[in-house]
Amino acid sequence: MNRIIIVGNGFDLAHGLKTKYEHFIEWYIMSWVEKNQKEKDCVPKKGDKLIEVELKKNIFNKLCLCFESGKKYLKYNVKPSKLLERIFLSIKTKGWADFESDYYELLKELLRKRNEVKNINDEFAFLQSLLIQCLNNVQKNEIKEELVDDDIKSKMLAPFVAKDISVEAKDKWNDFLKRRLNDSELIDNIELYKPSNAESGLKNVHEFKNAYKDQIEFMGIDSIDGDALPQDMLYPDRMMLLNFNYTTTADLYMPEDPHFILNHIHGELSKPENVIFGYGDESDDEYKRLQKINDNEYLRHIKTNRYLETPNYRDLLSFIDSAPFQVCIMGHSCGLSDKTLLNTLFEHKNCVSIKPYYYVNEQGKDNYLDIVQNISRNFTNPQLMRDRVVNKTYCEELPQVTRKQKEEE
Repeated sequence: MNRIIIVGNGFDLAHGLKTKYEHFIEWYIMSWVEKNQKEKDCVPKKGDKLIEVELKKNIFNKLCLCFESGKKYLKYNVKPSKLLERIFLSIKTKGWADFESDYYELLKELLRKRNEVKNINDEFAFLQSLLIQCLNNVQKNEIKEELVDDDIKSKMLAPFVAKDISVEAKDKWNDFLKRRLNDSELIDNIELYKPSNAESGLKNVHEFKNAYKDQIEFMGIDSIDGDALPQDMLYPDRMMLLNFNYTTTADLYMPEDPHFILNHIHGELSKPENVIFGYGDESDDEYKRLQKINDNEYLRHIKTNRYLETPNYRDLLSFIDSAPFQVCIMGHSCGLSDKTLLNTLFEHKNCVSIKPYYYVNEQGKDNYLDIVQNISRNFTNPQLMRDRVVNKTYCEELPQVTRKQKEEE
């Protein structure tokens, strides 16, 4: 039985990295300010594919003041493109932005305006290049081994928990337990997770087998309460880190062994030509309308097609077809922009459990229900969703590293 750990931007944020889209917008605008703040009082208009800025000294002073006082962006002197204007509207109305969803909503509005689609796509491609530039700064200056948190690592490499397994997957779980009674398979597995203490782990399992020998023989291992199972026999066979981020923060947590697989499903910063940035809900009715238009420009930034440019998606399919698997979610919102891929995982016949690690803010409010509601939108079978998603009682908080460090000081 394997495990897939889905990692999203919330994972980087948990480590104190400024990787929100709002952080990027601030970086982008402030780069304009820093680049032009020494200009004379009156300078011709400047800009790029996303923005037109009238560079007047007094106006730039107001823009700097706008940032320093925490007010909304671009109040005084900027003419944003259609795409950037939509993003600013999201920030104003929702307090946050989702570039990919904002782009898709705008694309749908242009169903009858083909002449404008190329402009929007060019803006989105330019936005992607800027985002890569911004994240490269974060990657180079802030992502180091020192970020690794022992608490997070222990959760990622933790044994399975019997109570997490869905009802419909009990037969798969029992088959897994029966295999783990085999010493030759067990010792190799324990050594992956406890290389310096494997013999002790094997001894714990032997003691369990001796204590429950008669019950296992006459009633089966499935008759034993899950809490009585020793953790040393419950580690995953293989693990895939399904990293939706372009950064490598989460990669630092994976042991260097063929049993632990890194999959940057949307590409990584070191290979910008393979970065996938777009929208991915092919079940949406409007998407089907876009497909019917005989113009590939409408499909230019649709993830479904971009997945074919690298082997990452097929590697994922091979992994989930190979054996039963649990999905753990760390810092991914499970929004509709990734629905095509997430539905493939969540409703796969080998999926035995979906365990979200939720965020708790400084006021003590968590987002477990938000994540579950988003997960539900990636299912076509609500009954299956209710069985596979681990209930909140058995889920845990995703530790916030910077907050923990402040509390320890």
